Amino acid sequence: MPDSRGAIFVSVLIAAMVALAIIFPQTRDQTGPIVTELRTAGGADSFTDQQKDEIRDTIRAYLNANPTVIVEAIEALQNRQQQHSRGQPSSDALSTNMDRLVNSSGDPSIGNPNATVTVVEFFDYQCPYCKRMAEDLAALKQEDPDLRIVFKEFPVLGTESTLATRAALAAARQGKYQEFHLGIMGLRDAPSERAIFRLADRLGLDEERLRRDMNSPEIENNIQANYRLAQEIGIRGTPAFIVGNQLIPGAMSPEAIRELIARQRDGS
Repeated sequence: MPDSRGAIFVSVLIAAMVALAIIFPQTRDQTGPIVTELRTAGGADSFTDQQKDEIRDTIRAYLNANPTVIVEAIEALQNRQQQHSRGQPSSDALSTNMDRLVNSSGDPSIGNPNATVTVVEFFDYQCPYCKRMAEDLAALKQEDPDLRIVFKEFPVLGTESTLATRAALAAARQGKYQEFHLGIMGLRDAPSERAIFRLADRLGLDEERLRRDMNSPEIENNIQANYRLAQEIGIRGTPAFIVGNQLIPGAMSPEAIRELIARQRDGS
């Protein structure tokens, strides 16, 4: 690899780690030594103006071509942080907020409304872990007639996530939440406005009403309420699940969810 390209490669890694350190300052101590070693190895302090321009152009081109890299990196760190915080939220915090978790009129749900077990999911439409679990949750609802799943829309990964959340909650007003939810989760790219309304058209939704409802104060209030609730019970990222009086941060296998549901039914 030529020197200039080698320097660019090293600097891309440095830039990525520095950016993540800014987003997640609590990881600064872990990142610092690595950045120092890379700077020494690549001679980052001795870049010419031309090399710096090449670095900036390379980073910009790469991120433009691969925008999901940032989302996936952030989600990976969020998931790791949640794994470290597993079990920290007190059962009192969940008990105090249980009615808001399972009975909020603004939150869509699927399954048996009179089920003995309710699973609550906080999620984001750009979260790769949430995407992987969407079909699993739908399948669990189909196989278990005594299960209810509540969806807490929690857009934390940018403007596209918020746009998708508004559209999904608006679709719920036309009785198409689950179909719309799975459709957005199935998108390979970010949920752009064009992709959202193409899906709405395919599902036969009234686009004019959808746009109007997306901007309603009720939907905005619902999103803000979910932000506040997540903060109160200690949710830091997506996905996060509540089953009974237990908060489970991070993705789970269908088998793990089934086990939690069974334990909740047994009262253990």
